[in-house]
Amino acid sequence: MTPKVERLVNLTIALLETRRPITFAELKQRTRYYAQDDPESARRMFERDKKLLRSLGVPIETHELAFSDEVGYRVARPAYELPDPDLTPGEVAALGLALEASGADDSRLALAKLAARAPDPDELAPITHTRLTLAADPVDEVAEAVATRTPLRFDYRTAAGRSELRRVQPHAIAHRRGAWYLVAHDLAREALRVFRLDRVRGAVRPDGQPGSYLHPDELDVAGLIAGPEGDRVEVEVAAQDRARFELVRRGALSTDTTHGDRSVLRIPQLDELRDRAWLLGFGADVEVLAPAALREQLVAALERLVEQHR
Repeated sequence: MTPKVERLVNLTIALLETRRPITFAELKQRTRYYAQDDPESARRMFERDKKLLRSLGVPIETHELAFSDEVGYRVARPAYELPDPDLTPGEVAALGLALEASGADDSRLALAKLAARAPDPDELAPITHTRLTLAADPVDEVAEAVATRTPLRFDYRTAAGRSELRRVQPHAIAHRRGAWYLVAHDLAREALRVFRLDRVRGAVRPDGQPGSYLHPDELDVAGLIAGPEGDRVEVEVAAQDRARFELVRRGALSTDTTHGDRSVLRIPQLDELRDRAWLLGFGADVEVLAPAALREQLVAALERLVEQHR
């Protein structure tokens, strides 16, 4: 475990164990971290750690303290811990059956923990004992390489459809809009690159020794996966009713006008680069009316798509 990861884990534990919000000074005393001679430097390190933990889903709360100008911090266990899965007898039996079929004997302890508070499983009709060979999931292989800092090599299908060998130093994986992504240092290009794991062809293979490189101290995983930012523009669209919910969820506002049999909505502050694929994903349900430049770009993209699949 790296010193930074150990610090983050211990900070989380300290915030979970406290029954009341504790100040930064109390956190320093409990964890023995943030002991720099420069108080401002120590505070900045704590703020970076707090921001990183929150981005990872740790619900750090900030509270104003009575009779004090300072603020307190804590992590409420109900907000942090996973809820009870509340399995039914049939669900416990189904999970046991799945383990029996896969032959994953080392997972029975996990099932026991899940089912500890569940009712006794239902009786199932006897089945023939079966063993299945499960294909390796590239997400698992890449996640292990990230944790152990092991270089990898794999064949990758580019957006143009070509297959290329990539040699990388994995730094992080993340899930966005239904797909898994790898953020890694591409050794051939000497730069950070993002790879969709569903474009990996064949096996992911080690390409060096574990621990042979370091992860960057500051890595904007979300920003890298989202891609470069474009200009923010106001977009006017004509949408079928079935697309309205998703558009409104992204901030679309009704204009109380129609375009043929469709409602016209206005989307303020849309990113021309990052949101282009999102608009294309609606297909015929959404038509961009303005700005004209964005409409032309989307029409050209659809024409290329049709040509490629002709």
